[in-house]
Amino acid sequence: MTTTNTNEDKLILGGHEFTSRFIMGSGKFSLELMKACIEKAGAQIVTLALRRANEGGLDNILDYVPKDVTLLPNTSGARNAQEAVRIARLSRELGCGDFVKLEVIHDSKYLLPDNYETIKATEIP
Repeated sequence: MTTTNTNEDKLILGGHEFTSRFIMGSGKFSLELMKACIEKAGAQIVTLALRRANEGGLDNILDYVPKDVTLLPNTSGARNAQEAVRIARLSRELGCGDFVKLEVIHDSKYLLPDNYETIKATEIP
């Protein structure tokens, strides 16, 4: 049986090194449960929908994510390339970092991706 040295198996993104390849989503569950899962799983990257960052008077999801965890905001809800880029830029302005999970959804019923618009969004300066 071969063992893998975890020190050699790092995920490197944009100059940042991560020892865990587990990327945790933050949707669907309570903020308290999400925080407990981040801590128990040792997640170093957490996805975040911008619309959950502060839902007007409700608890802010950013208060539940440990400061040493890298945020991976997504462009959930974008219907075209322009909307996706706008959401990505807003995420950066709100202090969510330079990483983004780019997604443009063509069909809100089945949440099917729009590959053409997603690729188009990567080409917008």
